Amino acid sequence: MGAIADALVYAVAFINCRPTDGLESDYDCGALESIAAMLDNRNPGGEDALAAAAERALEAERSAGSPRPEFLQLYSCWMEDMFGDGWHDNCRVLVDE
Repeated sequence: MGAIADALVYAVAFINCRPTDGLESDYDCGALESIAAMLDNRNPGGEDALAAAAERALEAERSAGSPRPEFLQLYSCWMEDMFGDGWHDNCRVLVDE
Protein backbone atom coordinates (compact mmCIF):
# COMPACT_ATOMS: atom_id res chain seq x y z
CA MET A 1 0.00 0.00 0.00
CA GLY A 2 2.86 2.40 0.77
CA ALA A 3 4.26 2.35 -2.75
CA ILE A 4 0.82 2.91 -4.28
CA ALA A 5 0.18 5.77 -1.88
CA ASP A 6 3.56 7.34 -2.69
CA ALA A 7 2.87 7.11 -6.41
CA LEU A 8 -0.58 8.64 -6.03
CA VAL A 9 0.66 11.57 -3.93
CA TYR A 10 3.43 12.36 -6.43
CA ALA A 11 1.08 12.01 -9.42
CA VAL A 12 -1.53 14.40 -8.02
CA ALA A 13 1.14 16.95 -7.09
CA PHE A 14 2.77 16.70 -10.52
CA ILE A 15 -0.53 17.17 -12.34
CA ASN A 16 -1.43 20.14 -10.15
CA CYS A 17 1.94 21.84 -10.74
CA ARG A 18 2.64 21.12 -14.40
CA PRO A 19 2.14 23.82 -17.02
CA THR A 20 -1.13 23.13 -18.79
CA ASP A 21 -0.58 25.08 -22.00
CA GLY A 22 -4.31 25.65 -22.17
CA LEU A 23 -5.21 22.06 -21.32
CA GLU A 24 -7.28 21.48 -18.23
CA SER A 25 -5.86 19.05 -15.72
CA ASP A 26 -9.09 18.80 -13.68
CA TYR A 27 -9.94 15.50 -15.37
CA ASP A 28 -6.50 14.09 -14.58
CA CYS A 29 -6.80 15.06 -10.93
CA GLY A 30 -10.36 13.82 -10.78
CA ALA A 31 -9.27 10.40 -12.00
CA LEU A 32 -6.48 10.21 -9.43
CA GLU A 33 -8.79 11.43 -6.67
CA SER A 34 -11.18 8.63 -7.60
CA ILE A 35 -8.33 6.13 -7.27
CA ALA A 36 -7.53 7.54 -3.82
CA ALA A 37 -11.17 7.23 -2.77
CA MET A 38 -11.33 3.63 -4.01
CA LEU A 39 -8.15 2.73 -2.13
CA ASP A 40 -9.55 4.33 0.98
CA ASN A 41 -12.87 2.48 0.71
CA ARG A 42 -11.25 -0.92 0.24
CA ASN A 43 -8.57 -0.60 2.89
CA PRO A 44 -9.22 0.73 6.40
CA GLY A 45 -5.63 1.98 6.58
CA GLY A 46 -5.82 3.68 3.19
CA GLU A 47 -6.06 7.23 4.49
CA ASP A 48 -3.24 6.64 6.96
CA ALA A 49 -1.05 5.29 4.15
CA LEU A 50 -1.83 8.31 1.98
CA ALA A 51 -1.12 10.72 4.86
CA ALA A 52 2.22 9.01 5.49
CA ALA A 53 3.03 9.19 1.77
CA ALA A 54 2.22 12.91 1.70
CA GLU A 55 4.53 13.47 4.66
CA ARG A 56 7.33 11.48 2.99
CA ALA A 57 6.91 13.54 -0.18
CA LEU A 58 6.98 16.76 1.83
CA GLU A 59 10.17 15.72 3.63
CA ALA A 60 11.81 14.66 0.36
CA GLU A 61 10.94 18.01 -1.21
CA ARG A 62 12.24 19.92 1.82
CA SER A 63 15.48 17.94 1.62
CA ALA A 64 15.98 18.63 -2.08
CA GLY A 65 18.73 21.02 -3.09
CA SER A 66 16.20 23.46 -4.49
CA PRO A 67 12.77 22.74 -2.99
CA ARG A 68 9.91 23.86 -5.21
CA PRO A 69 7.51 26.14 -3.29
CA GLU A 70 4.44 24.92 -5.15
CA PHE A 71 5.23 21.29 -4.29
CA LEU A 72 5.96 22.19 -0.66
CA GLN A 73 2.51 23.79 -0.48
CA LEU A 74 0.75 20.86 -2.12
CA TYR A 75 2.45 18.17 -0.07
CA SER A 76 1.94 20.04 3.21
CA CYS A 77 -1.88 19.94 2.93
CA TRP A 78 -2.40 17.00 0.57
CA MET A 79 -4.85 15.10 2.77
CA GLU A 80 -6.91 18.17 3.65
CA ASP A 81 -7.15 19.13 -0.01
CA MET A 82 -8.03 15.57 -1.03
CA PHE A 83 -10.49 14.59 1.71
CA GLY A 84 -11.48 17.85 3.46
CA ASP A 85 -13.32 17.31 6.74
CA GLY A 86 -11.43 15.26 9.26
CA TRP A 87 -8.03 16.54 8.14
CA HIS A 88 -5.90 19.57 8.89
CA ASP A 89 -2.93 19.58 6.54
CA ASN A 90 -1.88 15.90 6.69
CA CYS A 91 -3.08 15.26 10.24
CA ARG A 92 -6.35 13.63 11.20
CA VAL A 93 -8.58 15.87 13.35
CA LEU A 94 -11.85 15.33 15.16
CA VAL A 95 -14.91 16.59 13.33
CA ASP A 96 -17.89 17.87 15.28
CA GLU A 97 -21.03 16.16 14.08
